[in-house]
Amino acid sequence: MSTDKNSLERKIRLAIWITIIGLVLNGLTAFALHYELNIALHFNSLLPASIYNWLVQVRGAVIENEERFPFMLYGYDWLGFAHILIAILFIGALKDPIKNEWVVKFGMIAAALSVLMALVFERFRSVPLAWSMIDISVGVAAFAVLYFCNRWIEEWKRI
Repeated sequence: MSTDKNSLERKIRLAIWITIIGLVLNGLTAFALHYELNIALHFNSLLPASIYNWLVQVRGAVIENEERFPFMLYGYDWLGFAHILIAILFIGALKDPIKNEWVVKFGMIAAALSVLMALVFERFRSVPLAWSMIDISVGVAAFAVLYFCNRWIEEWKRI
């Protein structure tokens, strides 16, 4: 195997690992929302006032749901589970990037749609624009990682 091919393979695998780790971490955060909000609010001096105030409101809603409607948090469980399942898809691409390049393309589509979701639907849920920008930046970063991964796979196929 040539050095170029080895270099491409390392880049591809790194991009896929970044994607897997990001998805798993993102998924795990859905399970412990109340505790994560408490941690974030502990660092209130680092947060813009609009984000801090919104997170206080979100924490209040989470606490009320935990106390009065605990079944509503079931949706977060499924959200976390879905992220972990999608991460598992990328294991196939990690094993054989060429055979499973569709997974990388799927990830690019999902990342692009997450930006659209943040721009459109978060407006209907009273999510502050500053928070939407965080969601958008995650989608853009994920798309960028997978875009380069896809280019490297295409280049690897030509060698």
